Amino acid sequence: MYVDQSQRLTVKDCSLLAPVFEQVVRRLFPVPAAVRLWYKGNKESFISVGTEVPDRLRQSIVESEKSTAPGFIDGILLCPVSLADDQRAVFVFFDTDPALLKRFSSDWLYAFQETVGEHLSMVRQIYLDPETGLYNTRAMEQLVREVSDEQDRFALYLISVHFIRRSHRGISRKIQYLSRLLCATDNRGVFFLGQGLFGLVVERDGQKQRRMYAHRLQKYLRQKGVQKVHIAFSSLLREKRNSLQADLFQALAVAERRGPFGLCDTDVLRKDAPHPFSLPDKKPLRELRALWRGKDFFTLALFSRDAHDTTADALSTLITPLLSRQQHCVACGNDEVFVFSTGSLSSYHVSRFKEMAAAVSSSGGDVVSVGFSRYPCLKFTKTDTIRNCRKALMHASFYDAGSVVAFDHLSLNVSGDYSFDEGDFRRAVREYSLGLQLYPREKNLLNSLGVALMEMNRVHDAITSFTQVLAKEPDNHMALVNLGYAYLRQGKDRPALEHFEKALSVHYHLSMTGTDIYRQLGRLYCRMERFQEALTVLDRWRQAQDDDGKLLLYRLFGQAYAGTGETFKAMQSLQGALRLHPHDVESMSMLGLLYVEQREGDGAGFLLLEKALSLDENDCDSWYRYAKALLFVGREKEALSAVGRSLRISRTHAKAMIVQARILDALAKKKQAGKVLDRLLKRKDLLLSERRETELLLRKFSEVA
Repeated sequence: MYVDQSQRLTVKDCSLLAPVFEQVVRRLFPVPAAVRLWYKGNKESFISVGTEVPDRLRQSIVESEKSTAPGFIDGILLCPVSLADDQRAVFVFFDTDPALLKRFSSDWLYAFQETVGEHLSMVRQIYLDPETGLYNTRAMEQLVREVSDEQDRFALYLISVHFIRRSHRGISRKIQYLSRLLCATDNRGVFFLGQGLFGLVVERDGQKQRRMYAHRLQKYLRQKGVQKVHIAFSSLLREKRNSLQADLFQALAVAERRGPFGLCDTDVLRKDAPHPFSLPDKKPLRELRALWRGKDFFTLALFSRDAHDTTADALSTLITPLLSRQQHCVACGNDEVFVFSTGSLSSYHVSRFKEMAAAVSSSGGDVVSVGFSRYPCLKFTKTDTIRNCRKALMHASFYDAGSVVAFDHLSLNVSGDYSFDEGDFRRAVREYSLGLQLYPREKNLLNSLGVALMEMNRVHDAITSFTQVLAKEPDNHMALVNLGYAYLRQGKDRPALEHFEKALSVHYHLSMTGTDIYRQLGRLYCRMERFQEALTVLDRWRQAQDDDGKLLLYRLFGQAYAGTGETFKAMQSLQGALRLHPHDVESMSMLGLLYVEQREGDGAGFLLLEKALSLDENDCDSWYRYAKALLFVGREKEALSAVGRSLRISRTHAKAMIVQARILDALAKKKQAGKVLDRLLKRKDLLLSERRETELLLRKFSEVA
């Protein structure tokens, strides 16, 4: 979805700005007429807004499709406009006197066509951000205002990225980098709103799908090195559009309070959608507080109809006759009743709750589930006992209808998972931690706590949680995978690889963990130059048919094939990656180097290498590959300058240091080359191949001397 900043219009411009373009052209046209914009293109890659061309006119447009000149057909005027990538759009003028239209001369129509193109190019710039080339705030407002009711399956994500201690130039580079990352996602439109704020439109129907995509997007950005990102999201339902932007910014403020990677759905802000653990209304709350006032021990149970029915009798009328002398009930709406029992929780209370639920079900046909909690419990207040009943009730929903469940560590695991799914990671950490107080060292809670701590950037604490699980169960698949991710976050590739390999060896079912373990193993094997092992795991990933990771899959295949000397397959794979995302810097740079080294065309190779640098001049690997290509064709002085740029960005880039030594050797500066290699050999983090190449070069220099 990258938008070129050139003056030429694109199909995406037509899809988003059709109503604006039609209004501009209507004002330019000297007589009153209805105007519609018709265009062809891959309409699955964007959202179309505005009114479609009437069906009765489509045949006439198709018949004149190849014509580039304005003209008349079947009583309508067609004015073609050329677009980028050899595409074409047509302005259709109709619902006016045909005789009046035919009075325009050919010269006037050609001049009008040129005027239209000039005006639309200027109008387009109003809707583009000059820094990123993405659509801007005005364009996003246009989309929200004009998108049709038939496109309610789309969702809008607001992404806020925070920059820490960066210069203005550094922030500008980061914004460009983030723009490319978001353009590489599965989206229908990317917008830059300024101040590190992006908008993203995707096709996701339903709250569950929208929430899953938010988690995936957050994980993707985190893996790409973004240290702090908050995401708010909403569907594009028409009834929400008047307040959509205000709701999104309010949700973004909530996400910021939820941790460094907080998420928030605008639906949670709706007053008609109460939180599942919220307190009851004032009247039942006052009654409950009156019941437990002065009591040091009590049990509270929440009876709830599984299928809410507003026409049925109040549940309290069915519960009241079943109460014992020590029990009192407080109605909470038509379908819920709290039952208060004095004294400590005992097996008697549990059996009574089960008997009461069964009696209600047998008498009225209503299926009733029960969640109950005791007081005291940990450091929970008496009011918290109400919330604990609701957590137990949510826990009961995982079992058969009519279940009776006590509040325990599993209830806190369930409530923690709910908060995690909502993107409220602070609350999730608190819930999991409380669960561990009830059941210390419980493996599921420890795993869940570790994952939530990772979302809070507390990686060291997360590693402690995962290690505790593995101390108890060494082959726990989820703990092995999660510990691998934690070590990756710390930049420790070797222990990360060890844990991913062990996780794969325990043969956990793929449907439980997805294909991300193949992704991580493939990336790590390539990074460590274990290319044959990389090809094996990448082939397994390809067989799993994971459409979401195709870009990375093709790129890693290209890197692995190049490492094993299968250069033709490497070039095919990298070309496939660039077909998926034409602005992928890594694939572009690797393919350019292969073209040069395999003599497939120096011109094409350097064009790709230089284009990669123009897209991201702060990428040390791109400068390293550019230097290597320049050295290959004998342009040593330029190569020395390029490798210097790479090492200024990353002073520890081992491969760039080896290339620097080779360049210095070619320039007859063997003493300087030797010093570079001596520094390199002192390092303990070199790959075996890098150490061997360094030693070989040093031996060669000593023999010459």
